[in-house]
Amino acid sequence: MDTKNYAQVLIDGKIYTLTGSEGEAYLQKTASYVNEKLAAMRKLPGFGKQNSDYQMAMLGLNVADDYFKAREEADRAVSERDAMEKETYSLKHELVGTQMKLEAVLKDLEERQRELEQLQKKAASLEAEREKLRAEAEKRQAEAERLRAEAEKRQTEAEQLRADREKKPAEPERKPAGTEAGFGQAKQEAAAVNEALVRKALEAAEKAGSRKDGRR
Repeated sequence: MDTKNYAQVLIDGKIYTLTGSEGEAYLQKTASYVNEKLAAMRKLPGFGKQNSDYQMAMLGLNVADDYFKAREEADRAVSERDAMEKETYSLKHELVGTQMKLEAVLKDLEERQRELEQLQKKAASLEAEREKLRAEAEKRQAEAERLRAEAEKRQTEAEQLRADREKKPAEPERKPAGTEAGFGQAKQEAAAVNEALVRKALEAAEKAGSRKDGRR
């Protein structure tokens, strides 16, 4: 139950006792407002010549006018507040959606970063393997060159021996058949060895060359 408050107020030079649930300060404030309206209206031309009923009616109309204008202003403020709250809610909802999208983008970025790091590690491993293969190919190429040089050297020596043998004069005495046969067999074996060395050198050179040409 509301507590009743009493206050004596002065309106237009007369004392009135007001009762209400509001405090005395509020009641005095309302009385001051009525006095201010009366004072303002009495400044209007011809207002003071009217009877008291007309003056009270005009006072009531002015107070009602202030009330409706204040109410319209309050309603406008409430509408603006509701619109701002609605817009704020929409902005918050949009912000949440944007935040979720941002988190998804950051997560995808982190995943791509991990994939990039893995690809870089794989590329480094492939580069190391490529360098290893290149070194191996160069090693094989050098070995092939060495074998080729050795084969050419042996070939040159064989040709020199053949030339020396052709320039050597024939011996007066005939060699035994067994000795000449053994020399022929040794010659065939030497030729076979030289041919095998040359073939091996050529195969190694071709293999090393194909490996070297196949590098990227």
